[in-house]
Amino acid sequence: MDKQSFNLNTEFLGGHTGVFVKIFVAIILMYGFIILVNFFRDKFVNTDSKTKNPEIIDLLTILNKLFFISGFGFVLSNIIQMLFKQISRNNRVKLLGGDWDYLTFGIILIFMGIAFKVAKKVILKERQN
Repeated sequence: MDKQSFNLNTEFLGGHTGVFVKIFVAIILMYGFIILVNFFRDKFVNTDSKTKNPEIIDLLTILNKLFFISGFGFVLSNIIQMLFKQISRNNRVKLLGGDWDYLTFGIILIFMGIAFKVAKKVILKERQN
């Protein structure tokens, strides 16, 4: 019987999703760094309360656009990839079979982008009350 392990270094979907995850983590870390720098600037250097602090709404807006646009990118790239595979094979009968992993990953990203947009609306609605 083969032993199966949970390998975190495997190439999931050809490595393209790994690039997306790295971009996502870089955006979160950069935003955290900006928040930290603004906090220390307001605390020690600039005591005016007129400066605009970055808010969670800005991060939700960035993540909404990132997930939404990249989700549609994964969906379109999967559809184009499958069409090119079918054209190169000259076998149009098997259009339903094949790798649709990018499509499912793209749909998941689109729904996460919609969730970030809804979260932004909920936070703005709570602030008004």
